[in-house]
Amino acid sequence: MKALSLNGVTKAFGGLVAVNDATFAVETGAIHGLIGPNGAGKTTLFSLITGFYRPTAGRVELHGQDVTALSTSLRARKGLVRTFQGTVLFPDQSVDQNIANGLLAASQGSLRDWIIESSSYKHARQEEVERLLAFSRLTDLRHAAARDLSHGQQRVLGIAIALAAKPKVLLLDEPFTGMTASEKDRLVEMLQDIRRGGTTIVLVEHDMRTVMRLCDVITVLNFGRVLTEGTPEQVRRHPEVMSAYLGTAA
Repeated sequence: MKALSLNGVTKAFGGLVAVNDATFAVETGAIHGLIGPNGAGKTTLFSLITGFYRPTAGRVELHGQDVTALSTSLRARKGLVRTFQGTVLFPDQSVDQNIANGLLAASQGSLRDWIIESSSYKHARQEEVERLLAFSRLTDLRHAAARDLSHGQQRVLGIAIALAAKPKVLLLDEPFTGMTASEKDRLVEMLQDIRRGGTTIVLVEHDMRTVMRLCDVITVLNFGRVLTEGTPEQVRRHPEVMSAYLGTAA
């Protein structure tokens, strides 16, 4: 069964068609790249997949279930979780507090529930904070305010918070933007570990070198349409892919 399937997904804003008849599928356990020049419709498509936008036409399926009419929160409960281009953190709170906030949000509980929760649950939650800190290599920065982290570290923290929801399908919007070469290498390792843990990953990214070495399959968008899809090598050799990028470079 496919982790994610889009069938004829279209989104029009008045007379502007941002996504036009997008049809493709993501294999369970894959790292699937979504690339294209600026304005190709990638972020809009992410918003359609996660329910921030409703499609004008078409259908979105998660593990074979039609989720087109479901809200963002209901899709998240079913395991579809997204990060954003801009890191969404509590800047004045510490790294471990940010992760704890993510766990609270993922638990669907209220602040009152958290206050009166049992000591055993508090212990389990703290263990999960520790696990996510270690997994994301942020343990040594646990007491640092999120605003004091480097841009790359903030991106990693955002992913750690998303992992608190235990996603089955994780959508990452330009996770490598602004990172140093060493930070990119560490994040590549982290994403591979996430995949090995059973989470399917779909990412929008402009860093072609990273996309080509990380992704199993790449879907290319141009002017809201799927231009082509294939392995990194197949996409690299596709004549229209280079033309699409060069056509927006002037």
